[in-house]
Amino acid sequence: MSRQIVTFTALATLLAVGIAACGANLLSSAQSTATATAAPSLTVVLTDFTPETEAQRAPRPASASIQITPAPAPEVVRVWWPDELYPQDDELALETLRAQWDGFAEAYPMLTLEVRRKRSSGLGGILPTLRTAEPVAPSVLPDLTLMRRADMITAANEGLIVPLDDWLPADLANNNLLPGVRSLGEINGVLYGVPYALNVVHAAYRPAALSVPPTSFEEILATRTPYLFPAGAIPVSWTLLLQYFAAGGRLVDETGAAVLDAQPLLDVLEFYAQGVQIGLFGPALLQYVRYEDYWNRFVAAASNLVAVDTSTFLGRRDSVPNARPVSIPTPDGTPITALDGWMWVVATQDPERYQRVSAFLAWMMRVGQQSLFTEAFGMLPSQTRALRLWDDREYAQFAQDLLATAILVPEAQRNNNASLALQEALVAVLEGTAPDIAADNALARFE
Repeated sequence: MSRQIVTFTALATLLAVGIAACGANLLSSAQSTATATAAPSLTVVLTDFTPETEAQRAPRPASASIQITPAPAPEVVRVWWPDELYPQDDELALETLRAQWDGFAEAYPMLTLEVRRKRSSGLGGILPTLRTAEPVAPSVLPDLTLMRRADMITAANEGLIVPLDDWLPADLANNNLLPGVRSLGEINGVLYGVPYALNVVHAAYRPAALSVPPTSFEEILATRTPYLFPAGAIPVSWTLLLQYFAAGGRLVDETGAAVLDAQPLLDVLEFYAQGVQIGLFGPALLQYVRYEDYWNRFVAAASNLVAVDTSTFLGRRDSVPNARPVSIPTPDGTPITALDGWMWVVATQDPERYQRVSAFLAWMMRVGQQSLFTEAFGMLPSQTRALRLWDDREYAQFAQDLLATAILVPEAQRNNNASLALQEALVAVLEGTAPDIAADNALARFE
């Protein structure tokens, strides 16, 4: 997909007739003159084209009786926007997002907003480009960008982004965030990212078939409810991992070494083994690695209970009339979820640019704007008041309650030997191995 640079430019030309103009602060001047300045135009420039420069434009003759003083060159705010958050195929979400960028250009006519779409990973991705450009071409780096937590941690450890605690205004650092959400942007207690759009893991069910959805292992087995989830996910299924945590299991001990706890492991494996015996589960589950892989089976009523995340559920639920959210099944039915999402991070190392960065960040984090975009796009806002503004009150309330149960699983733990052993034990049980044998084989790794 070709990258695009979405550039909004608002230039003010000041007329001086024998009176010297007084200097003013950039941002306060921009705000006070916004209403008196013509609205900026939206220009979309593909990377294959070069925009016309000032030198190439035909000069405009000046009146002999009026001296024209050029306005100062506009200050640029450079933003990298991940493709995964760019709603190219969603007209409503795209119009909402572009209107917010356009609104910033109108509110700050002395700033030029430059937004570049970027992949979040892989060749040309945000993190790889920050690594390669920082030492050789720092001028092309963004002032700020959006990152997932795992990339944010890597970028912080490599010195590619700056901590925010020392200069970010308090209202942005906390900004009415939902309970527990600030920790998503923190590393060892230091704020590196402002949480923006969130995703949580849960399940979806069909009320026509399940008037009361089963939420515990016992209820799943008693009602013989088939349950689809990405059992083949790598390195470990989120559903399995959360069920193991809900049973009281750990992935690391007090020293940080990988560990599995015997009883929680056996509790989860026995549930799946009993499900295999009565035909609820089997090796066919291992072909599912994404939530989308089995959604058509949910549509066709081949299953009435499936694991999803926020973006999958909100993006696809119209294909299943009256589909409703519910927490994933756990040993005793206690809700649990995993929290992930996109954070605003600052890549510029120049303190003189922080004021304009703060202005754009504050604009995008305005409650009404965050609410409109996240609901249109199908992710959760990070702010309580933004979530309360959603038209979809049912899902908003469900998500707010579920977020109270959310845990952060460090990427290092999700990829350690304990997680790998846990996943291998599930695979063995789904393929017919007795749960105690599968558990013993997994625990033997740590003896």
